[in-house]
Amino acid sequence: MDGPVIRRQYFCICAGQQEEMYLKHLSRLLKTGRRVITFNIKKDTPNIIKKRRHIHYDKAILFDHDGNTEEFCKALRACADAKCSHAFSNRNFDLWLLLHKPNFTSCVSDNRAYVKHIRDAFGLDNTSNIKSSGSMDRILEQIELSDVKTAIRHAQFIRSQKLPQDAKRVGKTSYFDNPDLSIHEFIVKVFSECGETI
Repeated sequence: MDGPVIRRQYFCICAGQQEEMYLKHLSRLLKTGRRVITFNIKKDTPNIIKKRRHIHYDKAILFDHDGNTEEFCKALRACADAKCSHAFSNRNFDLWLLLHKPNFTSCVSDNRAYVKHIRDAFGLDNTSNIKSSGSMDRILEQIELSDVKTAIRHAQFIRSQKLPQDAKRVGKTSYFDNPDLSIHEFIVKVFSECGETI
């Protein structure tokens, strides 16, 4: 006999279009006849979460380091203050997308450093704007649930190679120089709550 339908809803604040499109795609990948996962997405800055404390379902903020440590630390504090999940990438969301294909573990010096690698991994031409909605559609068409699980494993590997003494702290939250991310931790939580194995 089939069990009850699993319904989970997450309120997510996303800094950009890539994150928003990715979560909508992930929702489609996770949908089955017995499972409905919804990401209620608000495009805004992480500090908006303070105005959303009345929301009684799980909250997460997806944001990037973008080479701005001060703003990044403010976002981490906003997550802690609002008791919500942080889902960050250092340097930017391109790293998370790239991890769905090759295992990329190199430190980068600026935000455009992943562009060539993304184009190569997803078969985009060498002039594609990887942040455009058209390019994102082409990227997401190539991401299956198994690729998300690969990205999780790649992100876990990156974190496993970090030395505890190299951690930087904002309150109780640790982060590292790039490459580093916590997006996978939020997605692992989603998978666990909806019964999806990794």
